Amino acid sequence: MDYVDELKMKMINRGFSTKYIDKCTTYAENLYNKNSPIIFDIKHLSKIMGISYPILFHYIYNNQKFYKEFKIPKKSGSYRVIDAPSLNLKKIQRWILDNILVNFSISKYAMGFKKQVNIVENAQIHTNKELVYNIDIKDFFPSISFENVYFIFYNIGYSSEVSYAFAKLMTYKGYLPQGSPCSPIISNILCINLDESMNSLSKNIGANYSRYADDMTISTNDIPTFLVKKGAFKNIIEFYGFKLNDKKERMQYKNHPQFVTGLLVNNKVRVRRVFKKEVEQQIYYCEKYGIFNHLKELGLEDRSFFKEYIYGKVNFIKSVEPEVAERFLERLNRLKWSY
Repeated sequence: MDYVDELKMKMINRGFSTKYIDKCTTYAENLYNKNSPIIFDIKHLSKIMGISYPILFHYIYNNQKFYKEFKIPKKSGSYRVIDAPSLNLKKIQRWILDNILVNFSISKYAMGFKKQVNIVENAQIHTNKELVYNIDIKDFFPSISFENVYFIFYNIGYSSEVSYAFAKLMTYKGYLPQGSPCSPIISNILCINLDESMNSLSKNIGANYSRYADDMTISTNDIPTFLVKKGAFKNIIEFYGFKLNDKKERMQYKNHPQFVTGLLVNNKVRVRRVFKKEVEQQIYYCEKYGIFNHLKELGLEDRSFFKEYIYGKVNFIKSVEPEVAERFLERLNRLKWSY
């Protein structure tokens, strides 16, 4: 006996009307068939989550109180605003992510925020092309509204009450916050039709398409055909409710360096030369002067995490250019790290 049959029997035994039983079992069966937890209302949700109803209710209807805003500087000189949820709200969001959002399908052309997929695989799609075209969605997460999130859940069969609760728990000031663990996968879920439309147009003109978060790339060997259809790509993006960041639009031709999510793709995927040079320089100074003296010269002698920092950079290089990274690792392993 599955969940729906058991539910039906319990409702019959408790004397509910046939009409009400049919309504509840139809609702439950729809969610059950979609591999989604069956949740009838907020009280039911609180029991499943293991949170008292008054506390969960408070988080739903006072969600703005549980965020902290801070800014991270960008290379351009502007700032990225991070809306970070409190620890307890983050736990609630993590529950929704692990129990509900993971069951949704997303496009195979969405390369960001996916397990076992990274920027290297995204870049490999666009190697050895005559033209690499990069466009960036402006204010990507803030462009996704409370209503967008609400209908994710409502459209798969959750009640208005439950859909509203989920949307309130995962949005801040009416939009998708940058700091929530749910935001990345929600953005991928909502972009499935956008990704499919962009890829369909790309295939029609013999081009490749991928999206890594808000960074979209189209690459082709047929430049004239692409230029004729270039405006259609922008139209698709705007049709799905997004705007382009015109400052980040790039036409990268074969006779110049071509970058995709920070990696060089002209012939094969490689790390930027300046990045490798910086790492090699750091290792050289550590070898020549000692780690502590090198950090002291930089005014960073209290940087206790330098070892993790430099090994992290080398391991990133290893994911793209293993041979180069192995030489760096050999040198790092010979250093005396008691600083």
